[in-house]
Formats: sequence, C-alpha cells, structure tokens
Amino acid sequence: MTAPRTAPAASGALDARAPRLDIQVLRAIAVALVLVYHLWPTALPGGFIGVDVFFVISGTLITAHLLREAESTGRVRLARFWATRARRLLPLAFAVLAATAVGAWFLAPPSQLDAILRHVVASTLYVENWLLASDAVDYLAAEQAPLPTQHFWSLSTEEQLYLAWPLIVLAAAWLGTRRAARRRRGDRARAVRRVVAVALAVVLVASLAHALVATWTEPGLAYFATTTRAWQFAAGGLLALAFDAIGRAPASRRGLVLRTAGAWVGLALVVGGALVITGATPYPGVAALVPVAGTVLLLAGGAVDRWFAPGGLARVRPLVWLGDVSYGVYLWHWPLIVLLPGAIGELTDAAKVGIAAASLALAAVSKRLVEDPIRFGAFWRARAWRGFAVAAVGSVLVLALAGSGLVAVQVERERSDALAEALLEQAASAPLPSAAPAPSGPSPTPVAPPDPSQPLVPTVGARSSDFAGMYDCFDLNGTGPYICPYGTATDPTIEVALVGDSHGAHLVPGMSHALEQLGGTLTTYLGILCDSPLEGQCAGGEEMVERLLAADYDLVIATSARISTHDDDELHGFWDLLRDAGVPLLLVAGPPQHSADAFACVDASGGDPAAAASCVTPLDEALDELPERITPYAIEHDVPYVDLAVPLCDDAGCHGTVGNVVVYMDTPASHITGTYSRMLQPFWVDTIRSLTS
Repeated sequence: MTAPRTAPAASGALDARAPRLDIQVLRAIAVALVLVYHLWPTALPGGFIGVDVFFVISGTLITAHLLREAESTGRVRLARFWATRARRLLPLAFAVLAATAVGAWFLAPPSQLDAILRHVVASTLYVENWLLASDAVDYLAAEQAPLPTQHFWSLSTEEQLYLAWPLIVLAAAWLGTRRAARRRRGDRARAVRRVVAVALAVVLVASLAHALVATWTEPGLAYFATTTRAWQFAAGGLLALAFDAIGRAPASRRGLVLRTAGAWVGLALVVGGALVITGATPYPGVAALVPVAGTVLLLAGGAVDRWFAPGGLARVRPLVWLGDVSYGVYLWHWPLIVLLPGAIGELTDAAKVGIAAASLALAAVSKRLVEDPIRFGAFWRARAWRGFAVAAVGSVLVLALAGSGLVAVQVERERSDALAEALLEQAASAPLPSAAPAPSGPSPTPVAPPDPSQPLVPTVGARSSDFAGMYDCFDLNGTGPYICPYGTATDPTIEVALVGDSHGAHLVPGMSHALEQLGGTLTTYLGILCDSPLEGQCAGGEEMVERLLAADYDLVIATSARISTHDDDELHGFWDLLRDAGVPLLLVAGPPQHSADAFACVDASGGDPAAAASCVTPLDEALDELPERITPYAIEHDVPYVDLAVPLCDDAGCHGTVGNVVVYMDTPASHITGTYSRMLQPFWVDTIRSLTS
C-alpha cells in the first residue's frame, strides 16, 4: 500500500512523478472500510474488501513504474526497485512490530504470548500470510484468539508479489527486446508491452482459477495464500497497460460520460460490496470480483476530477490526507484493537472512537518521523544498498526483541514442567475426586480448593502448550488413521484401545501412564472428527474400525466432546457397532464447556491460586448449552460411562482449576491440559482395573 509524498493536482496519465489525488481518495476509502469493519463489524460486514482495493492499486502503480523503465531501457533495475520498496514499507512496519512485541509482553494474556511472538517473527520475515494459512487448517490453532499481527498477512502478500513482479516484467522486457532487435525504440516499447500483457493475463487467469477452486476446497488457505491473490495485482497491472489510452482527460463528451459513469459504478461496487459481502461469504471466490472490478473502474475513470465525478472527491482535503496516512492507519489500528482490552477491558463505543483517533494520530506522527525521513531523505536515496540496510537492521532488531521473548516463554515452559512433575509426585497418593457420574446434576462435593502456598500448574503462561505428548500420534491433517501403541509391557496383562478425536487425545497422558502402571498397553485410534470413525469426515475411519474389531481388546474406550459435529445417529451407529460385536465398551463424556470469560479470568489471576479458583463457568453455559450425549445412551443401553464434568463442577459452577491444577488449555474447544490429564492417572487405574478384572 504505497502513498505518494505529495499530492499535486493531476488529471494526466498514471505517473509516479505526477500522482493522482483520486488514488489517494481511493486509498482513504479502502482504509476506512477496514477500520470501520474491525471496530464495528456488524455495521460494515464486508469492510475487509478494503484489502482487495489496496491490492489492485498496488498492482497498477507498481506495474506502471516497472513498465516505464522496461519500455525505455529494455531492463529493470531490480536492486533499486527493491531498495525503494524497502525504504517505503519496512521502517514503519518494523516500528509497529517492535511496539506490538513490547505491548504484548505487558498487555496480552500470558497464554497468548507465545503465539503472538511467533507471528511477530513471521510478520518480520513477511510470511505471516502463510503462517495464518497454516493455522487456518491446523486443527489445534484454528480457534486461537485474534493476534495483533494478523493484519500483516496482506503486507506479506504484497511484499512477496513485489519480489516476483519485477522479475515477471524483466523477463517480458527481455523477450520483447529480442523481438524488437535492430528496430526503433517505439517498436521495442510496443513489443515489451505486448509480452507484459500476455504474462499478466496468464497470472490473472491462473491465480483467479486457483482462488475460485481453493475458496471451496480449502477456504482457510484460499483467503491468505499469495497465489490466490496475485490475480488482483494482475488486474491492476493490466489496467496500467491501458493507461496510455484512458489515463488522460477524455477528449470527447462521450468519453467523459462513459468514464464518469464507470467510476460511479465502481464506487457503488466497492461501497456496496462492503455492505453486502459478509464473513460468511466464500472468499476470495466469485465475490472478490466485486471490489476488484469496482477498483479498476474507479482507477480508470477517477482522473476525471469534475465535481460531478467520483474523482471530484479529491477536492475534499481530509480524504486526501487520510489517503496519505493510510499505510500508517492500517498498521497501527489492529494492534490497538487487540491489545488495549488487556489494559482497559472490553471495548466500548467510546473506546473504539478513541482507537480510531489514536490510529490517525499515530499514523500522522509516524509518517513525519519514520516514513518520510527514510523514504525521501537524500542519504537513504543515494545508494540502493542503504535501502537494504534499513531492512536488515530493522529486521534484526525486531527478531532479537521477539526472539528474547520466545526464550523467556520457553524458560517459563520448562519451569512449568518442573512444577508439574513435582505436583504429580505429590498427588500420586492423593487422587482427584472420582469422575464417576453423580445421580443427578453437579457433584454435591465442592471442587478441591487450592493451596495458596503452592503455584498454579501449569503456569498460566505455559498452559496453552501443556500437551504432555497428547498429540504426538494424532491425525491433524485429515489424511488417514494414526494408530499407535503406548506401553512397554512385552506380555501385557491388559490391552486397551482409545478411540476419538482431540477430546480423546487429551486423555492420553493420564491414561497411557495408567496402563503402564497396570502392566498393560494402550493403543490409540485418534484423528480429526474420529469420535465417529464410520463417517466419511474421519479419514481412514473404516480401516480404523476393522483393525479395532480384529484386535480383541480387553476394553475399548470411546470418547465424545460436547462440541462434536456428529449428530446422534452417527455417534450411536458407531457405539452400536461396538456393542453388537461384543466389544467391552467404556464411554467417556467430555469435560464441561469452558467459557472465554473463565479462561480470561485464569489468565488475569497472574498465577494466584486463590484468584484462579474463582474462575468458573455458570452451570447452564458449561453443561446445558451443549449437552453431552454419552449419558442418555449409556443409561439406555447399560454401558459403563465416565462423566468428566463430575470432578469439575459444583453448585458454584464448573471450575477452571482443581486444587492448584489449571484444567483447560483453550476455549471454546475446552481441551484439558496435559498436567490435569496426568492427574487423572489414579482414576484411570481404578476404572480400568474394575472393568477388566
């Protein structure tokens, strides 16, 4: 998202030496759409299309710049181009990232610090879009809280295209120059233009096709991938090729009418798209054609700066100013939105207005103090290598800052692991309250209180990664069955199988240790949506079931989470199959739902066990909004079952801690921590022994 330093009046062809005010207005509209969407999403549900507008603008301007050089010289000075981009984009980006890393350390919940710092690193290296794409399809990361760097996905996409675009134009210039060898300069220019047009048309068609397919098959990847966004750059690039014909003021009344009408249609498409498109719209599929077409029409007709044309909005100085600082507004607003609630609580409308004002102020100040001095300073412009020096020094500083934070997080994890081991040794002779179901309602026994003299385990900063090996053998990609043995006994006395999804996996730490204590083995059949492996959503499910039935286990433990997307018939069909085959069966109902408020409460406790003990989810929210479906089936069919809500809930609600143990690692998925899973080991020893003796 580039912005000219000055904004002189211009109605001529697109030219970085004579910037057009209407482009600044278009930038202002785009950043306003994003800002309003992030602050009041229900008011402007499709405001995220402002990013698409920026992509088209960038593609147009960058192609026009590269094309002028390629036509006149037959080459592209890559080092100078990339150095200019570095001077323009990186200083402020690194300043914002450094501020974000520092702000996160003081304001973000401790359980999010690791993810935030990892994404600061990805944003510094301009691969944030690919990390977010990976997280979007990562079963464990898909529901993570908003990160203060995630808006860098679009900047990462642009930077990657800035690396590729001059290479495309350079290759086209070389081919065009060869075709026009020994001809006049004009012939070379036309040849270069034709080859560039063909190259960009290929990029547009291939990228758009990928975007359309991926939007339906891999929506998380499609939204963030560079390859599904390149066509928007190419659309702007093809427009730049036509600016010789349409960039100047129209010579006829008919041309004036057509371009003005087109510009109004374009403005209607951009603004209307922001109102009609929503987060539920498959994107960037067919719907992305709306803002892209609108932006192309506005760019094509916007140079008409008459009062009756959209280009006339350039007479409104505040709009032009907003376009000038749009890059800074885009960078600053999102970290403020994500991090400030850690200091002031939930954002009110007044706070949101304050964030908007602060974003504008920070953008204005940073433009004067950071952007312009490096972008336009004679020292920095004199040598191309100085632009690369800015990139190198800035990235090293931010990476050092984020890296030191990640080291501190790792130290915290190691401390948490040591505390957990000590607690587990201490608790070996004092098991948790039974998870056997109460006759009705919550357990009448109060949940175990904490010992204020002892720390919380895992620590609040380490709980989000307190896996204890639970996902070491789990199908996270939906590619096929992961079937793994646990236990060292060569002649096991008990052979148990565990079947399920991630709510089966989080039982592995405690259950595997219980089987080892019993001299038995545990074989896990775990994967995405595999609490009902007969259904097609569980990849390789039929093979899992065949092996399960053929193994002749002493006990098969089947799990189901409250948030399971399988309906009753699908779950019952699998359980019926096991019963009909004579398999000894134990059903495990997942833990209560853990609310976002209770999760934040534990984070806010700062590790104080007494404060964390007050963090509860109301019974109706924890148990009733998503009722578990194990109990009715087990009672009807006389199948043994365990309800993991029993040791967690009492009359006060369902707790986020039991004793000094932090129960949940996340919300709303409500997976238990590895430490709490290990604390259940004595219970599993008693339960499995009683069912297999």
